[in-house]
Amino acid sequence: MKSLCFVHQSKAQLPELQAYAEYFRKQYHVVINTPDANLHGYDIVWFFMGYFRYQPMPHQFIVHEYASLSTPPFAWLKDQLKQRLNIKPNLRVFQNQHQSELLNFNDGIAVRFRDMGLSSQFVYQENVDKKCDLIYVGAMDKSRQLEKALDVVLKLRPHASIWLVGQPAAYLQHRYQNYANIRFVGVVPNSQIPTLLNQAKFGLNYVPNVYPYQFQTSTKLLEYAACGLPVIGNRTSWLNSFINTYPLQYHDLNQLMAWPQATPTVLSDAVRESWSWQSRIGNANFETILPS
Repeated sequence: MKSLCFVHQSKAQLPELQAYAEYFRKQYHVVINTPDANLHGYDIVWFFMGYFRYQPMPHQFIVHEYASLSTPPFAWLKDQLKQRLNIKPNLRVFQNQHQSELLNFNDGIAVRFRDMGLSSQFVYQENVDKKCDLIYVGAMDKSRQLEKALDVVLKLRPHASIWLVGQPAAYLQHRYQNYANIRFVGVVPNSQIPTLLNQAKFGLNYVPNVYPYQFQTSTKLLEYAACGLPVIGNRTSWLNSFINTYPLQYHDLNQLMAWPQATPTVLSDAVRESWSWQSRIGNANFETILPS
């Protein structure tokens, strides 16, 4: 059995990592490692990019996965450096066609597309007591500009109980330190997030309408929808395309004049299955190119 090593820098949450491991263990001996490990003994080395100086052995098949585009500041410059400084792999993986076009490697290396997915834990739970008006799950660094959404929400509903799940930036904690109705939950295991979502009335989906965020799948929106949450948020080009395909109860943050009525939206089994990690990975057809 050939070996497959996933390499990441532990800087970002990668829910796909465990999904990949589960999927590929049927065919490979799977290991998860950091860049400082000795990687020379593995048959397939799969990097979540980043920039890596790794020089592969002749027998190794190298995969570069771009789970997302670079984030501000200097996002475009960082993407250009990735393009020029990283070695050429045997395969590149992108979230979607648009992301691939923006990075524009244009060197003939094989490409596969793998969209963001969901674990089976994200399900709607009936008859759960609602403990907060609004929940946000995800990144809260300064580039996310989350305060723009929170300020609009607080203007509409000053005493709304809000849970913020993830690693908060210091400036955000300082800005809202005197709001008793805002709770910084912190980082929690992915397995606990569905329970928190089912205790909320609405999900907050705020994604700055700037490069690269407006082109990338909003994983939190998939999670909210899977748990039946109506959503309050802004619009991006990705979002507009998404809700045209999947009609959800989505309230435009910039159009709201009053606090909306919360009505759960339960996904069909077919949609849930199409969003599952195993479907997302299977649809990428990695088996047609990875060595067996």
